[in-house]
Amino acid sequence: MVEVETFLRDEDGRFVTAAACRMPPPDTDYVEGAVRLSVRGTEILGTEEWDYVDQLWCYMADMLTCLHSSGYAETYFPDQPIKLSFRRVGSRVVVSAEVGRDTRTSDAPLAALDAALRSGGRAFFDRMADLAPGNSYTEARRALES
Repeated sequence: MVEVETFLRDEDGRFVTAAACRMPPPDTDYVEGAVRLSVRGTEILGTEEWDYVDQLWCYMADMLTCLHSSGYAETYFPDQPIKLSFRRVGSRVVVSAEVGRDTRTSDAPLAALDAALRSGGRAFFDRMADLAPGNSYTEARRALES
């Protein structure tokens, strides 16, 4: 129902799944990559919406905290005019991405979205601990654990 996969962008501009990546990012201060987020078969985000993926994961971790406390969360990508939002409607969450003039929307049970994002975020940060051990994502990891 909710699928999350993280990609890192290599020196040649190709996307490699973070899980398969064996080399550190070309610039550990600006980790380029993408999060593919698919909800009920609708691709909300993909590799065309790439950015500083470590910062994006930090933003999405914060979004989960806001979603649980207020029922709504939104963020813009670190360096792109792309807006991602989560809005709780009963036991479901409407997930939307505004990419230029295009808006992609779907909905999923809160529990499914929550589990997929927490799992995907933890997997990404675990991989980054191996690839770029000098980077600290303590607060984002903490948000994903709560």
